Amino acid sequence: MTQVSKIAQFLKHYDNYFKYIKRLFILSIVCSIWLLILSIGLALGYFASIVSKTDDINDDALVQAVTNLPELPEVQSSDVDLIALYNEQTPILIAGPAEVSPYVTKAIVSSEDAQFYTHHGILPKAIFRAMYQDIFNRDHPTGGSTITQQLVKNQLLSNQKTYDRKAKEIMYAMRLENIMTKDEIIYTYINRVSFGRNQHGQHITGITAASYGIFGKPPKLLNLPEAAYLAGLVQSPYFYTPYTKEGHLKSHEAIQPSIHRQRYVLKRMYIENMITEQQYKQALDYPIKEKFI
Repeated sequence: MTQVSKIAQFLKHYDNYFKYIKRLFILSIVCSIWLLILSIGLALGYFASIVSKTDDINDDALVQAVTNLPELPEVQSSDVDLIALYNEQTPILIAGPAEVSPYVTKAIVSSEDAQFYTHHGILPKAIFRAMYQDIFNRDHPTGGSTITQQLVKNQLLSNQKTYDRKAKEIMYAMRLENIMTKDEIIYTYINRVSFGRNQHGQHITGITAASYGIFGKPPKLLNLPEAAYLAGLVQSPYFYTPYTKEGHLKSHEAIQPSIHRQRYVLKRMYIENMITEQQYKQALDYPIKEKFI
């Protein structure tokens, strides 16, 4: 056999081999597409069943459930002006915009949900990222819940980590965004979220209790570093709280995680253009530990 014949035979052999690989590759793509279509169909069917369940609660009942604060009169209709209602309450119990430092909501939004004022209740990208991390057991999940979702979870649902609960959370959050204004959602949230413990070791819920229980002042008088500190507690209130369950101030070392968290919140506020560079630098130098009561 000549050299040319050997080369021709070699090329023919590998040509058949590459044709086989090409067919296999195309087949795998087709199968993947069909699996994707099937998965989407199943997901849509699942969410359709969840939608039918969430429709059992009408708009008025949904708002009543979300605004179910012990100190607040029962909200009878989804048409009520919640901001005006909050401002009418005794500031020691419920705080509206008139009684809360603007730094508080800026700090909460910057650190918890930077796209709060532009999204419609959910962030699909964040949800898919959280699902990926959950499926592959990532050690440090970043979370996928917006402030609206957190409010729904805290007020309506359990803390069970199930897909059924997560689906309901998503559906209720999207509905809530069509019923309540952004200000109503954020002020309901800060009046309902946990901030850990106060100087007596008692559990504190809401910005008013947190402001008095940690800094001994009304939320209206919170400065930038104090507001950032309280906002930082929200992510993990009983880990970051400066007080023990006995009501004692934690040691210097034990308080450091909450200080680091406060600095993170301040950085996020600066990145999101909520504060200036000068405000950011001054807040970093503020002796926050000296202000605990």
